[in-house]
Amino acid sequence: MNQRPLDGHVGLVTGGGSGVGAAIARGLADRGAELVLTGRREDRLRQLAGETATATEIVPGDITAPGVPERVVDRTLERFGRLDMVVHAAGLFEKRSIEDTDDAFWHRILEVNLRAVVSLTRVAWQHLRESGGQVVLISSAAALQGFPDNTAYAASKGGMNAVGEVLREEARPHGIRILTLCPAQIDTELWDGMAPDSVRAQMMHSAGVGELVAELVASDRSIDFGPISIQPPSNPWDSK
Repeated sequence: MNQRPLDGHVGLVTGGGSGVGAAIARGLADRGAELVLTGRREDRLRQLAGETATATEIVPGDITAPGVPERVVDRTLERFGRLDMVVHAAGLFEKRSIEDTDDAFWHRILEVNLRAVVSLTRVAWQHLRESGGQVVLISSAAALQGFPDNTAYAASKGGMNAVGEVLREEARPHGIRILTLCPAQIDTELWDGMAPDSVRAQMMHSAGVGELVAELVASDRSIDFGPISIQPPSNPWDSK
């Protein structure tokens, strides 16, 4: 069995400095992929780059800012000469009731979780066509099920799922694979201040999710996947 099935492949991971993004980056590197990590916290990116098993470039920046998607893709091509996968792991999770969801909050959540995904994918698309690459969308269970105080977040993730299904159709003629993952609760810093330790202890581990995503990316390309829902064995909030 090939222990490094992604040798020669280059992956671009957003939100690569922490949480699920960092876990996915580690999983991809362990399977041989070279990486470009982008995110807002340069110190986190630099630390992870020093720990990965393969060559890793960091491009600090806010992926929602004008010109940043182009800069990240350009740097990827300058360093590695190709682009085989884009992993959209950057995300913003904040709960507000419908009464408190003002326009500024609504636009901020959709800007990070949806518009930036479309922008970066558009910039990378031609290069993914050339490599027959893959796009990984880290969506959420909130795209599939309603939760209180989640109007903006659910809209952004539901939109991501819809974009993924459209991309799947546009990708077929070019041999690009689209993977959409819809996880329920994962223990990351997104839950800081929002869930007690007893609840977080029952959530999925980010390392396990990262390994799963890396395995899906490395899987037989004759297999396609629809949106994949994953969740802890039991509701973490039942342990509160």
